[in-house]
Amino acid sequence: MRKQILVIGGTYFAGRVFSILTSRGDSGRDDLELHVVNRGRFPLNNLQHVTQYVCDRHESEKLVSMLPDGLVFDAVVDFCAYEPGDIRTLTDALAGRFRQYIYLSTCTVYVPASGCLSETAPVIENFGSSPEFEYAGKKYALEQELIAACRNAGVPYTILRPAFIYGPFNYAPRESFYAKHIAAGQPVPVPTDASGRFSFVYVYDVSAIINRCVANEKAFDCVFNLAAPEIVDYTSFLDTFRQCYGSDFPTYPVTVRQVIEQNIPLPFPLDEDQLYSGKRAEELLDFAYTPFATGMKKTVELLKDLYPKK
Repeated sequence: MRKQILVIGGTYFAGRVFSILTSRGDSGRDDLELHVVNRGRFPLNNLQHVTQYVCDRHESEKLVSMLPDGLVFDAVVDFCAYEPGDIRTLTDALAGRFRQYIYLSTCTVYVPASGCLSETAPVIENFGSSPEFEYAGKKYALEQELIAACRNAGVPYTILRPAFIYGPFNYAPRESFYAKHIAAGQPVPVPTDASGRFSFVYVYDVSAIINRCVANEKAFDCVFNLAAPEIVDYTSFLDTFRQCYGSDFPTYPVTVRQVIEQNIPLPFPLDEDQLYSGKRAEELLDFAYTPFATGMKKTVELLKDLYPKK
């Protein structure tokens, strides 16, 4: 019997890949029926075992009326809770109709530090008002909201904190920053004195880990970082990107000071680590992350089609 999954979001980057791969049985299991709720910007047409409901998550009464009567979901998978109250409103509306709640949060909730941060690392207490910290602060507040709501409902929660997600459909200007420069024949800026190091997770791995968490007691009331073990910096990122691209491309050196003064929109930290340990997911969920070069090769192949050289 297929397990019934309520997906909130599901047509943008990670959610879109999750819906596509899961519908094909290409993400670790083939026993899931997805009920995807979003605003319909990207229709999910012709996907087996996927039903799309066009509805804003904040219209809770409308949402409940659209879902099949009496259906109890084995899990809710929430890709798009960003504002305080988003989770509580949904859990109240779905009272008695879900058995697990899986929430996509972020690794940026941790206090910045050198080295790989595990799930036990300190979380920032005062997030401030900058856009980056405001985003992380809201995500952490929603984590606490989820824990309280699930305890009140007597159901387990699972919190997933991804590092930098890369892969097909990535709307963040990260891999595409380089692909667009190359396609336009523009030299790529290379920071020569950047000391930042960072962790990545392939979007296909995010999908696979979500599916390993569904109805899995090992994932109940747990927090998982999603981060592959490779430590990446600007030099190694560009080396990998160049290898995957299959040909060389022009670059030019810049200093961190020049990046800041010229407002060059480089996509990763320049002078701080954002390194995270994803070992808990590997060990508890018996999972092996996709090597960075493998995931980036497929990503770059798609980017070359999307941004062909002029």
